[in-house]
Amino acid sequence: MALNKERMATAASRAQVLHTEKAERRTPYSRQPALRLLLAERSEEILPILLDEIVRVGYQRAFVSVVDFESGQVQVSAEVNCPPKYTKRFQTFLWTGDDPLVGVLQKGEPAVLPNAALNRRALYCHPIIFRNRTRCWEAERTRQGDCLAVLNDRSVRRMGLQEQTCSTCEMRGYAYVVAVDLPKTTTERQLADLGALIELANRYLTRLFKVEHYYNRMRDMDVVIAQMETVLASMADPVILTDPQHRVITQNKAAERFFSIPENASEGAQRALELNNLLFSAALSSMAMSGTDASRDLTLVDAKEGDEVLFEAVTAPTYSREGLRTGLVTVMRDVTDLRKADLEVRANLEKLMQAEEVVRQDRDRMSLVIEAVGDPIIVADNAGKPVQFDTLAAQLFGKIGEDVRDQGRVRNLVKLSAYLTAFTFSFGQTEEGKLKLYHPQNDTHIEYNTRSGKILDARGQVSHTVTVLRDLSALRKVEELRVQARMLEMEKFAATGRLAGTIAHEVNNPMEAIKNSIHLLQNRIKPGAEPVYEILKSETDRVARIVRQMLGLYRSSSQIGGFDLNRVVEDTLALFGRQLERAGVKTELELGSLPPVVGSADQFRQILSNLVVNARDAMAQNDASSESSNAGHSKQKSLKLLIRTRHLAHGGARGRVAVTVADTGTGIPRPIRDSMFEPFVSSKGEKGTGLGLWIVRGITESHGGKIRVRSREGEGTVFQIHLPVVRS
Repeated sequence: MALNKERMATAASRAQVLHTEKAERRTPYSRQPALRLLLAERSEEILPILLDEIVRVGYQRAFVSVVDFESGQVQVSAEVNCPPKYTKRFQTFLWTGDDPLVGVLQKGEPAVLPNAALNRRALYCHPIIFRNRTRCWEAERTRQGDCLAVLNDRSVRRMGLQEQTCSTCEMRGYAYVVAVDLPKTTTERQLADLGALIELANRYLTRLFKVEHYYNRMRDMDVVIAQMETVLASMADPVILTDPQHRVITQNKAAERFFSIPENASEGAQRALELNNLLFSAALSSMAMSGTDASRDLTLVDAKEGDEVLFEAVTAPTYSREGLRTGLVTVMRDVTDLRKADLEVRANLEKLMQAEEVVRQDRDRMSLVIEAVGDPIIVADNAGKPVQFDTLAAQLFGKIGEDVRDQGRVRNLVKLSAYLTAFTFSFGQTEEGKLKLYHPQNDTHIEYNTRSGKILDARGQVSHTVTVLRDLSALRKVEELRVQARMLEMEKFAATGRLAGTIAHEVNNPMEAIKNSIHLLQNRIKPGAEPVYEILKSETDRVARIVRQMLGLYRSSSQIGGFDLNRVVEDTLALFGRQLERAGVKTELELGSLPPVVGSADQFRQILSNLVVNARDAMAQNDASSESSNAGHSKQKSLKLLIRTRHLAHGGARGRVAVTVADTGTGIPRPIRDSMFEPFVSSKGEKGTGLGLWIVRGITESHGGKIRVRSREGEGTVFQIHLPVVRS
């Protein structure tokens, strides 16, 4: 029933339109608007002509509002005799449901809005949208009924962007509202004539709008075709477009070289090009018959060069909108050089396999060499991660890829990883260092000398690193024994010298008395006793010289004067620095600002040497005992040697200088603390002479200084020496 009512309403509206057209023909001004609208060439000219005709009929003012489907905005696009404030009132949006203009657009029917115009007059609003009774060309060709113009003509669709776009030709429609201020008295006939004039303008607008759509599409297609032709011409490979009968539709210049016969071509060139066309057609037919091959090798003749060229013909079919096959696109890639390169690659691959066999043999020989070296060897990648261990290195760190759970090996791996990372990302090509590692089989800690080198790739980047660990503990032991023997000899020599000096000092006093007595007897000698007197005098002088030589064994021949005590401390540590570093002793210096000390720098260097050697030996004993007791624990006592110098302002003319030497060794045993400064008293057993501290105290007292000692067994010892700035 509703459908019948709709059809009846549609028939009535069509009859009304026909009646309106007949009425227009009878009116004296109906012919001129139609002619003016017919003469319009662009859609933009229709609305100004319409407004001009509305005013010419006798209406005072009118305007046209346009709908922007993307933003939903409705605003005035053209007006006649309308002030800006008046037109601004009619700016709105499609989603404003209570707006009268939006209501007219949504209903799609003209309406008279009372009191909406100026001076509270009525406003006639007439919607015009893209509509037509006949389908567009695309809908006719595809026999589809969902043309936007026909759908809008039957019933107004929603005012939205998607709803006002044709699904067949993809043309976007339009929507306007023509608003006219009505006089105080307006008849139905006048409203009908006004509506007929607007609908007439809409029919012309629809036609021009569709024509412009087709024109724009043609221009876009021309641009696309020109772009495709440019792309086709710029391609270095031959490209051919053929129809379903394999006849050439178009081809680029690269294809013309192999298939197009020029007018001035020689007979041989013509035959070569005809043969190329024959081979190409046969290849297309074969691929079309098989229905599976998308590419095929094709050998053609270059008519200009006379060479055979190997192509790989890649084809793809083209289809129309209806899904019908319209042709074939063939791209021919020149693979002549590629095939040559393929043969070369195969030959190089054979050579590479032979070289790989040689490398494998070299690697096996190198592995045998590494196993026979006798030192742990580690190979790491460019990130410092070990990738290969020899047998000895595997004993220290475990095998590659193995889950290491032994605490000693885990600590070894941590130390090795830190060392390899630092070396890999350093700037040097080689590096020597040391690592103190735990040996699981011997259950001892061994200090290894490390020597590392980098292997670079073709770009000069680090590819791998090789590190060799060498156990030099035996050599270091021999060196330490040699140094200890030398120090023992020096201490014995110093003790002997001092002992000789003491004896010579005691002998020198009576010798001086004897010399004085001989000198007093010089004029009292009888003439016959002069030869005996001369012998006595000469022998006495010789004995005095011998005594002075014995005194020289102990007394320093260096001149007494002012010296820089801090410089002596630094020189002494530089002398014993390597030994302390090997022993794992951390040295700390706290040197204060000191005035010059008066005395012998050499003798004070001897003091520091004895104290540093004693501290090193004490900490070595303590380290060995702590390692044996803490083999299963992660913490060990740190070995530290502290040397501090300070200037004490009180005491003496210019104060005193305090030198402190502290270590974390085993400490001095309590039984020998009272006699440790006596000669031949030592806590080292057979390794020591017992003369070091005796010499230290003697030199200190000879400089007018004092020495103090604080010691605890198992914790360490502190020696403090006070020297006057000016000798007393």
